Amino acid sequence: MQPLTNNFYTRLLLLRHAQTNHNTQGLISGRSDVPINERGHEQAKLLANRIKEQYAVDILYCSPLQRARQTAQYLSQALNLPIIINNDLTEYGFGELSDADRNDLEESNPALFKQIQEWEEAPADQRPQRPQIPGMEPIDEFKHRIQAFTNKILKDHSGKIVAAVSHGGFIKSFFYYHVGGDFSRYVPFWVDNTSVSIIDFYKGNPVIRLFNDISHTKEELELGAPRIL
Repeated sequence: MQPLTNNFYTRLLLLRHAQTNHNTQGLISGRSDVPINERGHEQAKLLANRIKEQYAVDILYCSPLQRARQTAQYLSQALNLPIIINNDLTEYGFGELSDADRNDLEESNPALFKQIQEWEEAPADQRPQRPQIPGMEPIDEFKHRIQAFTNKILKDHSGKIVAAVSHGGFIKSFFYYHVGGDFSRYVPFWVDNTSVSIIDFYKGNPVIRLFNDISHTKEELELGAPRIL
């Protein structure tokens, strides 16, 4: 566990919040302020112990949503660092899809359900444009949040190791954005609860070092499929 000594580097650990009942039920939480569940508390403890053992974290940021704050509390105690709330780390706004069960959506908005189903099931060479979800956060605003947080850590914490507890949609999109991904198509990444992902910035240039590591939980890696984001 070594601190950074070269100001050309800034290391960012992006950590997804622990498990919620929405996660186990297959619901999209979005901005809904749901808490972590019993297993989530166990995962958060394992994450905090791992980060304490492996990384000399200097700064701890967190999304304002409850599930992220509860996860960050374990890290705060283990690392002896205060939690700094940053609104840019909030989950993507999924609009009408938030809290929605697929069966309920099929009944309430069959046209939208069909668009999403076609989007998720389309072959790689035929994928249509991303469906427009009523009330969803505009992608340009989302990308602006990603860049704003990037700018902040590079400006305020050059040469430091920064940890940030956020959400699945934000974390995978953060990496996709920094590799020049096309957001009109689906984001071909997935992050699990309490996963550790690391991106180093050398003179501001992003270098991906670790992605979606959940080895501390000893949990099986589920099969992945395209999602709406």
